[in-house]
Amino acid sequence: MASIAETTPQNVADLFSMSTAMLVFDDGLEISSADLLTRAEQRLAHLGAQGFAQGDRMALHRGNDVEAIELLLAAALGGIVVVAVNTKYSTVEVDDLVQRSGARHPDLSSTDTAPPTVLADALDLPFIIFTTSGTTSKPKMVLHHQRSIVEHTVEIVDHFGYSPSDTVLMALPLCGTFGLSSLLAAVASGARVLVHQFSVDITAALTRRERVTAMNGSDDMFHRLLLADADLSHLRRSGYAQFNTSLTDIVTRAEAAGARLTGLYGMSEVQALFSLRDPQLDTDQRSRAGGTLVSPRAGARVVDGELQLRGPSLFSGYLQEGGAAVDHELTSQYLVTDDEETVWFKTGDLAEMDDDRTFHYISRLGDILRLGGFLVAPAEIAEALCDAPDIADAQVVAVGLESGSRPVAFVIPEHGATIDEEAVIEFCRGRLARYKVPVRVIPLDAFPITDGPNGVKIRLTELRDRAADLLR
Repeated sequence: MASIAETTPQNVADLFSMSTAMLVFDDGLEISSADLLTRAEQRLAHLGAQGFAQGDRMALHRGNDVEAIELLLAAALGGIVVVAVNTKYSTVEVDDLVQRSGARHPDLSSTDTAPPTVLADALDLPFIIFTTSGTTSKPKMVLHHQRSIVEHTVEIVDHFGYSPSDTVLMALPLCGTFGLSSLLAAVASGARVLVHQFSVDITAALTRRERVTAMNGSDDMFHRLLLADADLSHLRRSGYAQFNTSLTDIVTRAEAAGARLTGLYGMSEVQALFSLRDPQLDTDQRSRAGGTLVSPRAGARVVDGELQLRGPSLFSGYLQEGGAAVDHELTSQYLVTDDEETVWFKTGDLAEMDDDRTFHYISRLGDILRLGGFLVAPAEIAEALCDAPDIADAQVVAVGLESGSRPVAFVIPEHGATIDEEAVIEFCRGRLARYKVPVRVIPLDAFPITDGPNGVKIRLTELRDRAADLLR
């Protein structure tokens, strides 16, 4: 069978047809990628009987199971556009996304069939719609064609060094780019792929039993696995996304358990695994988000502090309301063309270039604090707060006052602890410049969050509004 390196895939389904990967599911099903593709063709026949045809949008609202992958592959074969629906969405949110995208739910119980129309070349057809996190507004609908998915997958396999000897744990939600990119790269490499619905105790038992050699996840996911005494000692390469500012030591802790974690970067518009830190670097370097570009055809630059990216993994545009076409007016607001007619995507992220192919992600531009005439990363203050007694986690926002912008901290106490606000502020005075010291330290039971397909994100806008009310 031809390998990915020897033959150019003509659609997403070819990533499976060219692979010898075995996929193992939580219900005990173990199936080859080729047999899974046969099941996908049968699934396409069922979809055809329900009226789904090329260009139609299909809502995919499932966890990490075989039906989800069958539907993804059926859509790839038939030119159907998948709308990836976050499984954590409420019924109202699901209905809203389906209406906005013009999608329909498939009937998985139907046994009716129609002759499937399998497209030989679908690279330039629309394939999947991801959603952005939507922490401050309705999520934008991010459209990718099959070409961007396929070409990015091939380059991930080459850069990450996955091989048929690997056992890859795929515990990230398939409804997000982090999960889908990880799955497709593992399959395309010919690895043994454990498609799994993350649950701390069950996942920990799985890592012990299967001697997992590779997995990607969030810092919080690895943190919870370490607390559960998961056996991560066989992990030779695992990219992790930084979402929790209190877990700055996760790489060091994982190293002590025998696992090599390394920072990475991605977003729905350029796909996950866009860049990766060199796994041979020391723990301090691997703890930094960002990394070296995975694709040799990709580019990164920083303009006025903002990270801008280009490359074959770039999205096709934001979908307009109703889903009929790309919203070119909205999309153009996030793109810029340079003197050489190269299109760059404006990420909205604050970053610094380490060299011409490696960058360091700092924060979202909207999250950066301007204090005392200086730009301050909130993580810097949060890290000092987490060193204070009795504080488990912290988030920092800025509030504009007549005397200037001042930092306000929200903290999660250690279990059973009571926070002494003045003592914490005094602690920070000994560690931070005066303009960085929080004027208030507010304890919370939990931060307000949005549980997105690529990880949990804290609703900082809500915290800013609360801080402003407290200081009025």
